[in-house]
This record gives sequence, C-alpha cells and structure tokens, in this order.
Amino acid sequence: MAKKKVIAIGCDGIGPEVVDAACHILQGANFNLYLMRCYGGDEAISKGLEPFSEDVKKQIDDSDAVLFGSHIINGYPVLMHLRFTNDNYVNMRPVKYHEGMNSPLKDPTGIDFVFLRELSEGLYPGREGDLEDLARRLPDSVDRSGRKLTHFGAGKYAIKVISKKACEKIAKFSCEFASQRLKAGYPGKVTCVTKSNLFLETDVLFEKTIGDEVKKHPELTYEHYLVDNMNRLMLLRPRDFDVIVAVNEYGDILTDAAAEIGGGLGLMGTGSFGGKVPYFESAHGAAPDIAGKNIANPTATVFASKYMLDYLGMKEEANTLEKAVAAVYKQGDSLTPDQGGTATTKELAEAILRKIR
Repeated sequence: MAKKKVIAIGCDGIGPEVVDAACHILQGANFNLYLMRCYGGDEAISKGLEPFSEDVKKQIDDSDAVLFGSHIINGYPVLMHLRFTNDNYVNMRPVKYHEGMNSPLKDPTGIDFVFLRELSEGLYPGREGDLEDLARRLPDSVDRSGRKLTHFGAGKYAIKVISKKACEKIAKFSCEFASQRLKAGYPGKVTCVTKSNLFLETDVLFEKTIGDEVKKHPELTYEHYLVDNMNRLMLLRPRDFDVIVAVNEYGDILTDAAAEIGGGLGLMGTGSFGGKVPYFESAHGAAPDIAGKNIANPTATVFASKYMLDYLGMKEEANTLEKAVAAVYKQGDSLTPDQGGTATTKELAEAILRKIR
C-alpha cells in the first residue's frame, strides 16, 4: 500500500509539543505514513514564517489527512481552513475508559461511547451584529413572547443556522457510523441531543431529520434528549449510550464534561470528516499557561492519531497504537501530572513507543 501523506501542524500553545510527541510515536513505530511537519499560528511566527502561508495551505489540500495541535488567535485561520474551506461537517469525539486513567467516577469500567457533533452550523462560527441596527432593518419582527426587536434597545445579536442539507448529512453519517459499530458488537443506538422544546424551528428540524433517517435503518434504535437532561444522564449512566449526535454548540459543550468521565480533556482525541481533507486533533485547547514546560499530556493527540490511522485504512496499526496507550496507563509509572504522575510529555510519548516496539 502506498504511503499516506499526513501533514502535522502544531500551531499555538501546547499544540507543537503534543503534535511532536505524536509524530515521534508514529515515526518510531515505522507506520506506513509520509509524515510532513508544517508550521502555522504562533509556532510559525516564532520561526519567522507567516501564520498561515499559501504553501502550507497547498500541502494541506494535497494531503490525505492533517494532524492538528491547537489554536488561540494566530492558529484560527488554519482551523477555519481545515473545517470550513475543506467542508468537514462532522466531528467525532469518542469517550472510552482504559484502566489507569484518572476518571472521577467510582467505577468507570466499560464506558465506551461516541459523540458526533455537527460541525458546520448552529451558532458556530459566530454570526453576530448590532441589535439596534437589526431592529431598524426589521422593526416589526416579534419573538414568541410578543416583544419586538425594538423593545431591547442597545445590544448585540447572534444568528443560529440549521439547514435541511446539513441535518441530512449528519443524519446519514450518524446512522452509517452506528451501523458499523453494531457490526463490531456495540448496541447500535443513536441518541439525538437538541433543545427542541425551546427552538421550535431549528432544533426541531435537526431532531426530526435524525429520527427520520434512523427509521430507514431497522437494525438501529433511537432516542432523543434535551441537552440539559442529556448532561445529567450522561454523568448518571454513561454506559447506556452508544452514538450521540448533537447540534454543534451542544456537542462542543457536552463533550468537555464527557471527557472528564473518561479521565480528562488531556485524553480526548477527535476526528473531523466529510470534506476534502479530514483533520485530527485533541479536544482540549492551547493551554498557554503550561506551554513550553514539557508537562502537557499528549494522549489526546495520540488518540487522534489512532482515529486518523483508522480513517486511512490502517486498522492494525490503529489497534496497536491504542493497545500501547492502554498498556502504559495500566502500568501507571509514565503518566503526566494531570493523571497523577510526574512524567514529561516526551517521557510519556517514549513509553508508548516502547510498548509498540
């Protein structure tokens, strides 16, 4: 099989450190990848380069996948290119506990579910403006409480967008994803999360589209929860869930809480699909307060690498990588401070690589 071209970009904060750690493992394991390190955001600026050059854009667009670090401000154009220019519309965030991970639950064994977050719409990216200007353009617009826009006076507004096309895409992806998991022994259950009791147009459209698509798959089961109730149930009985599909902003918020169930944000990797070039990253942010200290946990980016290998058809390599991470956590003597250990970023990466070898 020809080598797959992967572009690795660290960007801001701890991004370069965790990406370098993941690249060290992938290269040291001799996986069949052509791994090319590129620079964007603050990391590029520190090297006297443009935050997001045309050459880096070209390398991304010519690649099979991108391994991304994190962004603050300077890295944002990179992320916007990966997400919107490349039309990636679904973000996968698995929650899976391995022995030794620092979960706050008394018994986190057996927790293994996946969030699929619609990535292109909702309240993201921000579509905002001046409220008084909107009221002048739409003076007679009335909300459900009977108030006109002119009632509010000075302020700001945000627009939430839910299109039928985007709903159908995430619905089909979710059902196909759940069907594949069913074949692997998972329950084959799709859980839809909205606030459809309040957003009677946008979220109702999302909920109805997901439910209608599940009906086309008799092998699957379906349930729907409001986002506030889902937050409670996810913490109360996390083993009850399989594939959770959510409106963009709800998925973003819920998965931070879900990450803690599995041991923390430092462990949650993600993959974003559907467009020209998929990208894989950690769910956590840039953490500038610990950048450069060699204590950031690279596990989330390593798991993102695992999902990338799966996507590229390298199933055996993906399983090898996950087993190596699990073995290191079970052993417990090479973990970073967020997991109760004293190891550095590089030491944890080296421990994972030793398990692979």
